[in-house]
Amino acid sequence: MSLLLPTFSKFYYNIVVDENNFNLDFDEGGGELTAELNPGEYTLEGIADEVERALNDAGAFTYTVTANRTTRFLTISAGSAFTLRVASGSHLGTSGYTLIGFTGANRTGTTTYTSNNAVGSVYEPQFKLQSYISSDDWQQAADASINKTASGRVEVVKFGTEKFFQFNISFITNIRQPCNGPVLNKTTGLENARDFMQYATTRSPLEFMPNKESPGTFYKILLESTPDYSNGTGYKLRELYDKNAAGYFETGLLKWRLIED
Repeated sequence: MSLLLPTFSKFYYNIVVDENNFNLDFDEGGGELTAELNPGEYTLEGIADEVERALNDAGAFTYTVTANRTTRFLTISAGSAFTLRVASGSHLGTSGYTLIGFTGANRTGTTTYTSNNAVGSVYEPQFKLQSYISSDDWQQAADASINKTASGRVEVVKFGTEKFFQFNISFITNIRQPCNGPVLNKTTGLENARDFMQYATTRSPLEFMPNKESPGTFYKILLESTPDYSNGTGYKLRELYDKNAAGYFETGLLKWRLIED
């Protein structure tokens, strides 16, 4: 357990498929095909898996979709040349290509294409996470019941183990910061935090990287509770007047559930 995470962290979030962006028109050489994404909220790795599933279900080729964890670009590959109808598909009004980072012209003539835009949003707290508890240090039995036999033996019946993270996002501010100071300089720091918390309180999954310099080490989490909303559906930023820090805010203790697929 550590009260202060020793590294700056970051989160990937805000990848939502709905009725406006679920179609991917493509061509394997015999005319237009359409891959349909299932509606829902996805993580970066999750949307890569979903695009791969949809293309393989609709086409005859075998497709592989991977996410670059640094750039958040998706790469779509197949064993034979194919076309992504980014600009000319018959479902442009409900196209999902912008969602997965592909904009501009059709992609044609080769077996591999990489998106030209990052997928989803990224949030980087301006200060190292405080009151931090790792999921290694917060675990409990799921739906546990305790039975005591006639001989006095105690048995715990459970259905898996629940794991949680805890931390406080603090020193959120738009105030200009000195170079190499303890708080990262972000002129939209407050707006960034609000956008992140507004998404988190939908209780949709997102990816948490304790060390932003190591994006390959990440955890899929969802918001379990905030100080004022025990069901995790609301938040309230508190200005740090008690620390003589007007213009600086914090979330208070946030509890996050680890999702282990």
